[in-house]
Amino acid sequence: MKVKLTELKSGYSGERRVSNLSPKSRAKVIIVGALVISFIFVYILSSVGVIPLDALLLKAKVAVSGNDERFPLLTDTESTICTDVIGESIVILTTDNLTVYTPEGKMKYSQPHIFSEPGISVNGDRAVVFDRGGNGFVLINEKKVVYEGKADNTIISAEYGEDGTYALSTKIDGATSTVAAYNKSNKLIFQWNCAYENIVSLSISDNGKYIGVAALGAKNGNLLTNVQYFGIDYKEPLNTQTIMGAVPFDIEFTGFNTLTLLTDVGVYTINRKDEKYTESLKYYSSEFNSCDVASNGKYIVSLAKYGSENVFEILLFKSNGKIKTTIQTDYSIKNVRMSDKYIFVLGEKAIYVYNYNGKEVSKIVYKGEAQSILPTDDFIFIVSLDKISRCFSYGNSEIELSN
Repeated sequence: MKVKLTELKSGYSGERRVSNLSPKSRAKVIIVGALVISFIFVYILSSVGVIPLDALLLKAKVAVSGNDERFPLLTDTESTICTDVIGESIVILTTDNLTVYTPEGKMKYSQPHIFSEPGISVNGDRAVVFDRGGNGFVLINEKKVVYEGKADNTIISAEYGEDGTYALSTKIDGATSTVAAYNKSNKLIFQWNCAYENIVSLSISDNGKYIGVAALGAKNGNLLTNVQYFGIDYKEPLNTQTIMGAVPFDIEFTGFNTLTLLTDVGVYTINRKDEKYTESLKYYSSEFNSCDVASNGKYIVSLAKYGSENVFEILLFKSNGKIKTTIQTDYSIKNVRMSDKYIFVLGEKAIYVYNYNGKEVSKIVYKGEAQSILPTDDFIFIVSLDKISRCFSYGNSEIELSN
């Protein structure tokens, strides 16, 4: 049907089409349109970190599935060596086995071992479990055991790279320590002997072409850290730097050409062609609290300002060593951890979660004793004396740990 608009008082001469939809159908269209607009609006806000849509959907999924019933996961206090997150899953290393659980608390697989001094080095969604008192090691990922092997000598440290390359540092005769790298076919592709220092930490670039080595030594009675930047295809290092008075905690490839060294007295970056390292942050060893590196190359350092017990500062660094965000706290910090989206702070009575802009997005008050936290973008796994509890990374909540 057509209606002449000249019959209206607008004075407009013309025609328009009138919808054939019934009032009920028009109402449905309006509702659907409003929902679509709301979804787009929430998605836009989610993309800039205001409303995390994925967090809301995750809570709905957990509520429907009811998988909270598997938590807390019970652990054996006497036999547990280490707990950590590997990808989105939980790995528990004990004196006689390692077990990987899904984020929902379901066991994926368990692998026995006979290591005398078991240790683990986690890198994103993969890890090396190795024997510090022997030469055995196991490569694992979230889904399965990838490879079991033995080094030629006693293992000091290990690293499992994203492309499948792995490296082992060991003690050998004729040198203080050595590092050997293998491809995913377990073929030796690189080896270097360190004459005077002990290799403490290793890192492998994402493409497997470069290796970073941090070794602890001494000169004239003073401690020092030697950093070696290697190319797999070269026998000699591409870059060598010495930082006096520093004890290395961790070395990581945080950028394509950037090695980052975290120590007890500062943070340093070394690029492949730099003549000298860059000091990104300097502090006293008495101020250092904890640090962590995310798989996206960003990293954090928490400091007790002037040695205080309740005035702390958390610094978030970009992958190039530039400070992105600084967070000041007025509560005591046990340690800090990261995911690819959030900063997690374990306090004495609560866990605080911040986005990368330094805004607090969650506060989880806990009752009981929390020993450590294992966070992902979705969940925080809270390690207490004999169990692992779980809460959402986003949103305020309370949790009982003492039961």
